[in-house]
Amino acid sequence: MDNPMKVQGQFQMTSRSQVNTDNLLVFHFILQSIESIGSPPSLLYHYMQGFIRPSAMIYEEIVFNMGTHEQVINHGHAVNDIVQHLSSNEARHVVKFITNHSHDTSGDLFVSPGSCATVTEVSESRPL
Repeated sequence: MDNPMKVQGQFQMTSRSQVNTDNLLVFHFILQSIESIGSPPSLLYHYMQGFIRPSAMIYEEIVFNMGTHEQVINHGHAVNDIVQHLSSNEARHVVKFITNHSHDTSGDLFVSPGSCATVTEVSESRPL
């Protein structure tokens, strides 16, 4: 192709739009071996700051590695602590992310280098 392809079309915008400024909670579970800088949850949080006042936004991140029984207990405590802390928050919208690797065959999530669990098992909070 010698020249750029020409695309014809019309750009349209709505005659009226609204921005939802309700409180927002971005909740990110991330596997210990993955860097969170530049992750989609972090980018979403920073992007939404242009639309929602900073006092109405919360970004919480729980780094997890549940390779041992002690780490599973620690994860449970971390989840319960954060739920307790956030129970007084008035977030009207919650976006939850889980960032890790998944098993090639089952699709289950790695909770440590050699162990997998379902999404429900990773994200649920149980009293310890």
